[in-house]
Amino acid sequence: MRNLLGRLHARSSPELARIAAFWQVPVASGDRHAQVGALYRVLIDPRAARSAWDRLAPDERAIVRLLAIGESDAAPTLRELAARLDRTESAVRETAIRLYRIGILTREGDDDPLPVGAEPRLFLPRELALVFRRIQDEIEAGDLSNTPLRALLELFDDAEVEESAAIWGIRVVPGLRERPAITKRLLQQITDPARVAAIAARQHRDATQLWQQVREAAAPVPLATAAAAIGLDGDDPRIGQRLRRALAELETALLVWHTYRPDGSRWLFIPNEIRSPRPFATPDLPPLAPIAAATLTPPPFRPPDALAWDLLTLVRELAQPGAPRWPKNGAPPRSRLRGINRRLWHQEAEVPPLGYLDLLIALATAEGLVTEEGATGEETLEAEPRSPALRRWRERSFAAQSERLQWWWLASSEWIEGRARDEVEVWGADWRGARRKLLALLAAPEIGLAVDTWYTMESVAARIAAHESDLLGLTFTAATARQTDSADTRAAAIAEVVAIELTTAFGWFGLVELADVPGHTRAVRLTETGRRLSQSAPRSEAPPVDEPPGPPLTITDAGEIALHRPSPLRVWSLSAFADLVQLDQISRYRLSAEALTRALAAGFDLDHVTAFLTRQSGAALPEPVAAQLATWARRYQRVRLRRAIILAPDDPAAVEEISRIVTEAGLTSHPLGPSRLLIELSADEPEPMVQTLTDRLRAAGYAPNWEAPPPVAPGDEVKPTANTPKRG
Repeated sequence: MRNLLGRLHARSSPELARIAAFWQVPVASGDRHAQVGALYRVLIDPRAARSAWDRLAPDERAIVRLLAIGESDAAPTLRELAARLDRTESAVRETAIRLYRIGILTREGDDDPLPVGAEPRLFLPRELALVFRRIQDEIEAGDLSNTPLRALLELFDDAEVEESAAIWGIRVVPGLRERPAITKRLLQQITDPARVAAIAARQHRDATQLWQQVREAAAPVPLATAAAAIGLDGDDPRIGQRLRRALAELETALLVWHTYRPDGSRWLFIPNEIRSPRPFATPDLPPLAPIAAATLTPPPFRPPDALAWDLLTLVRELAQPGAPRWPKNGAPPRSRLRGINRRLWHQEAEVPPLGYLDLLIALATAEGLVTEEGATGEETLEAEPRSPALRRWRERSFAAQSERLQWWWLASSEWIEGRARDEVEVWGADWRGARRKLLALLAAPEIGLAVDTWYTMESVAARIAAHESDLLGLTFTAATARQTDSADTRAAAIAEVVAIELTTAFGWFGLVELADVPGHTRAVRLTETGRRLSQSAPRSEAPPVDEPPGPPLTITDAGEIALHRPSPLRVWSLSAFADLVQLDQISRYRLSAEALTRALAAGFDLDHVTAFLTRQSGAALPEPVAAQLATWARRYQRVRLRRAIILAPDDPAAVEEISRIVTEAGLTSHPLGPSRLLIELSADEPEPMVQTLTDRLRAAGYAPNWEAPPPVAPGDEVKPTANTPKRG
């Protein structure tokens, strides 16, 4: 057992007291476990080990140095140690006994004092070997007072760097953030003089006085001189404890550092970056690679609010009566995906872009336009075309819809748009912060994107990733398909995410525009919409767009509709009773028997269709169109069904009073002869209306009683009687 804690537990109370006196550790008497704990914490502290090294005699230092930096794990005997040091065995024994008495040296085997004539094997406990090896490295490094802070941080282990980062306000989850990123953030924080002053002001009294002593000097200060100036010199254990704590505070906060001079003397200094903060020198970013527009395949026309338009198209698909249910988990049949792909602004050759429908569904669900139905594990997505939420949504402008959808997207904690991609897998990212950071960087001067200038996607992603190593948050892990060096893994993952974001949501919302260079790469450019949003400019401040003159839509004699001024209400209505022909600057629809049939099945009347087209076109329908619509409507042969119940009181004289009760209940009644009433019910939710009616009748002293209709044989003539079915 070579660990220090076990060796301390093996010591007797008098031995622990002797060790505490040498190491200047104030320990309470009585509680032996507390004494061991206090000693252990001090003995592994580099500051205590430096002081202990100062108090060691040259022969003691020689043994400690040899055992600390020895390459072999085998513990040497006294004879072997004497041979290596070129000293007599008896002299080495005396030195070893002194080191044993002060807790530095121990031996394998029994924990009793060293017996005369034995062949003990001597070693330093593992923790002491590490801390004294560190001190030897510091001594060999020499004077570090002119060393840059970046190099000084390399002397810290990972735990010390993370502790310092926490003091400077950098949130770190141990082990989940790479050290270079933490170092970069630390160096950025230290460039602010106000922040340096704030960190210094938070130190305790002894640390603050020591900081002032070193800061007032123009050069490094001997440790002994600075300690004496604030009354922290001497051998009193409590004084030693206060000095160690003050040094620990300042060193951990990176304010004051310890160094050795060639003569072995100890000095304190303030790094130049702390004493005279200067702006952080940002490393050169990868250059942007502009592309001439003439070399690109021109991107197709899309309106600024194409995503909001596509969302309406998807909701119409989910609201279509008689259509198959849309599964919440999993994809619908590919044939259905191909059908909706043809009606989207953002489309690909066969099916919608990967992740696009997921994003639209998530946004529609957040806005209450789509709901989940069905048992757990079998949920489907549905849309109710007559819902208040959808009615209010259609009344918004496309610009207002886009602003609302962008708000939902920026607020989402999930990577909806990119989770289906396989280029990179990310865990623990802050997606809310990442989207907003990326949005701000698009117009940041240091990134240098010019509006309407094309750049290669790879160069833009690499530049943003190099500039913002915390784009995805302080702690995240990622796996990327790219072959990269381990040091570049983080930057490569961030670059992959940036490229995916620009290709997906940022492109779909019209913040950037994408194009292809035939046979080469993909290009991206910042749009005016993206620039305004990245600078937090509201959409209402954008320059007004001149609307084309004339009516919102026109209709030809062949039944083709040209949509000149799109709006959510017009797009929603046209998608109900017309087929899309082409999406373009002037989108075109065509009236057809199939489309009209869908509208009639959804509850539209022919009068609704003709009134809408007449109002929006500003003219009567062309006669061939009106005639054709009427013919298609007659072919549909719709039979209208309405829910109702029949009330037949035993006393026909009560019909008048019951009619009054029905009216007061907010229901509509029609007389069926002198002794019966027909009460109309809601087609969607009749049960609440029936309950209201029966409650009112009971309150008036009547006894509602349901009766079954009499059986009717095939061919029998049904004649109305007082007992004709009361429910219809």
